[in-house]
Amino acid sequence: MSLQNRLVAQFHRPTGTLGRLAGWIMAHRGSNLERNRWTVDLLDVQVGDVVCELGPGPGVTLGLLLEKAGRVIAVDHSELMLDRCRARHRQAIADGRLALHAASFTDLPDIGQVDRMIAVNSLQFDALNPAALAGLLAHLKPGGVLAVTFQPRGSAPTEADVDRAATRTAGVLREAGFTDLEEHRLPLEPVAAVCVLARRPAAA
Repeated sequence: MSLQNRLVAQFHRPTGTLGRLAGWIMAHRGSNLERNRWTVDLLDVQVGDVVCELGPGPGVTLGLLLEKAGRVIAVDHSELMLDRCRARHRQAIADGRLALHAASFTDLPDIGQVDRMIAVNSLQFDALNPAALAGLLAHLKPGGVLAVTFQPRGSAPTEADVDRAATRTAGVLREAGFTDLEEHRLPLEPVAAVCVLARRPAAA
């Protein structure tokens, strides 16, 4: 495997030296920061909300969420990235406003039910399927919102790739039981980022 391919693979589960490099890119690449701020704005977090971030990486977006939410929960299967989150947000952890969990998105720990969830370029690796999404749905309060954002990467992505990914994402969210889907696009290079907002149906 080439060095470039090995680095790309680290964005799934960062470990070791290349994982630290991947984490640095996540924390400093301008398009990443813009995409994450945009997604947090779309999620419309309210004072007092409990929010869960799936795949916080080095914890930059956690800072944005902690400015708005009452409490934040983060789940990641990379111990390296969780260490970065601990270093970045020691005070929030000490204050009880941030809880970190090492776990897979397909087998979440007992985090209870939250008001909102956010996943930016994280679900597509192993959790963008109806079974995994149904598990996420169960951890949302009735009426709660999930924001799934992605920006196709790889070799020469096109806007057609964006369209296909958006259609697939909406389809599996509906199949998992989410409703009231909204699609938003953010013009970026080399292709647009897409955020799909999906809601758990309110209790009857």
